Formats: sequence, structure tokens, C-alpha cells
Amino acid sequence: MRTLRQLLALLEMSLGSFEGRLGPSLVTLVGTACVVGVLISMLSIGAGARREAEDSSSPDRALVERPAQGVGGPISKQDAGIIENLPGIRRDAQGKPMASGVAPVMITVRQKSDGSRIAVPVAGVEPEDFRVVPELKLTAGRMFRPGLHELIVGKTRYTEDRGMAIGDRLWLRGDDWTIVGHFEAHGTTNAILLADAATLMSAAHSNGYWRIVLTVDQPGGFAILQRALKASPTLHVELKHEADAVLEDTRPITRLLDFVSYFVGAVMAAGATVGAVNALYALVDQRRREMATLRAIGFGGGPIVVAVLIESMLMALPGAVLGALLAWAIFNGHHISPVGFSLNLTVTPELVVIGVVWALAMGLLGGLMPALRAARVPVTDALRAA
Repeated sequence: MRTLRQLLALLEMSLGSFEGRLGPSLVTLVGTACVVGVLISMLSIGAGARREAEDSSSPDRALVERPAQGVGGPISKQDAGIIENLPGIRRDAQGKPMASGVAPVMITVRQKSDGSRIAVPVAGVEPEDFRVVPELKLTAGRMFRPGLHELIVGKTRYTEDRGMAIGDRLWLRGDDWTIVGHFEAHGTTNAILLADAATLMSAAHSNGYWRIVLTVDQPGGFAILQRALKASPTLHVELKHEADAVLEDTRPITRLLDFVSYFVGAVMAAGATVGAVNALYALVDQRRREMATLRAIGFGGGPIVVAVLIESMLMALPGAVLGALLAWAIFNGHHISPVGFSLNLTVTPELVVIGVVWALAMGLLGGLMPALRAARVPVTDALRAA
């Protein structure tokens, strides 16, 4: 209890003398706000990518693809036909299985903003794809026709890239392909072009699908289909919920974005922490006699260390709140298109918590050495001052 009373008394003295520490406190606030604001803003890119991936998914859709380990290569048309007729897959009014093979190729296009070239995917899909993905809506023009070199373009591509108007032509696999329609969908689907799967596979000299997108019966369709796939010794594929598969697809880019964010945040935090250390050292020197007097009347070194550390973290906390508010106000919902993907930056509550914890860690590290110095102030300083 004695230690706790000493700690509370020290904190009360520190808060009571805040006006005399306004300059160093502002230095810490601005430095912390900059670090937290930049960290949250950069992490919001990865959060936006994950949000877009989630928005592209539906709980009743699943994907069949080759496992990461084991048999590789595309899924052959023969295997795709077997898979699409397994139990557990929903069927439409005509009794057709709601499943579509997907065969992607990459092309390069020029962005309207700066003329830079980026790679974007063209996905070949089967006619049933538009029943499997009902949120995909044609907004202009018409649907591509099987057997012809025709494309429809997602909203991100026709708003941000050149040569994406209806009637424009794109060079793809040795021939011109005509854009005949525009569509809108959810999430990352807006960032692709669509064509007839059989026509695209013929142009790309491919004889297999990358994955099969399908709608499962509810309830229990996923488990039924999974058992049927495992019971077939020749298929060598795995079934995933669409949300899990899409998050796996985006994980490499989100991991890279998060690494860069934390690296830049750590570099900035180091600089800001050095500034906080200098400010706290100056405060300790200003209160040298006060600290020595407290030691002379019986205050222990432990409460002094803890009080200075708490004071340091409390100085960092307003900067964390300010940085989080600035990041939310400036970047939340801001639209960017890195490497061909369309993202809305998303400042989530989780990112705010990360920013606050980051700031408190800066305050703790920044206050450690000054706290130890405060606890070691000689008692003789107080006696000489008296």
C-alpha cells in the first residue's frame, strides 16, 4: 500500500505540473501522431484488400482447385465434367449444375492516370457462371457470345484504364478481341475482364481450368460435395469455401503491404522515440531537485520509475488518438488501384487499437532510460538545494 500511495502521489504531482511541460509534451504528441497516422494509413491498404476479398465472396459458393502440395497443373475438362455432376452442387431450374470452370490469362493495359502499363486478368468462364455469381450485372452493351473473340469489362477497368470503351479492341493471344459490354460486381471481381472459357482456352492453347466456381446446396451441400470428392481416387482436388480461397489469393500482397507498413512505422517510431527520450531527459533534469527531495523524504526508486513510465505513456496517448483520427478522416474509403486491383482503404477499429498499442510501446521505451535516471538522482542534490 505504501508503494501504491507513493505512485499515486507522484502521478498527481506530474499531472499538476503539466503547464510547465507544454513544450516537450507537444513534441511527443506531434511525433506520436505522425507515426500512428502513417502506420494506420499504410495498414489500411492491407485491410482494404481483405475487405474487398470478403465482399467478393458468398457463403454458399465454393471453389475446387488443385492442392498447393501434390498433383499440380490445370483441372482437365474431363475432370471438370465429373466434378460438376457430383452431389452437393445446387442445380438451376433446368437441372443444370450451378458450376463454372475458370481459365485466366494475363494482359497488360495502360492506366488513364499516368499511362503506366499494368497486368490485369482476363477470366474465361462458362455460361453457368452468371447464375453462380448473380451479383455480376451487365451495365452497358451486351454479353459476349461463345466462339467469338469478345470481352466484357469490369467497372474498375473501364473507369481507370485506357481502351476499355464498348467497341474498343484489345490485343490478346495473337488477335484482336472486341469489348462488347461493361459489368459491375462486388469486390475484386470489378477488376477483371470476362470472356468465353472455351474460346479463351483455345486462343491460349490451354486444355484445363485453373479452378471451378460452384454453388453448394444449403444446408450440408459443402460437406456432401467434399465427401464425394474425397471418395474419387482420380480427381486429386480440394474444396474450399470461397471466402477462404479468395483470402488465400490475396494473402501474398496483404502480407507484403503489412510488412512494409510495419517497417516504415518502426523506422518512424525510432525517430519519434528518440525525440521523446530527449524531451523526457529534459523534464527529469528540470525536476532533478524535486526527485532528490522525494528520495530524501522516503520515496522509493520503484515508484519513481513506474510514475515516469506512466507519464511517458500518457504523453503518447493523445498523439495516438490524434493520429488515428487523421488517418480515418483522410484515408478511410480513399480509392487506390495498386498493381491492377481496385481497393478502398479501410481504417478498422482493429487498426486503431494497433496504433494505440504502438504509441504506448513508444512511450514505454522512450520513458525507460529517463525513468531509471530519475530514480538514481542523488539525495545530496536535495540537501545542497536546502
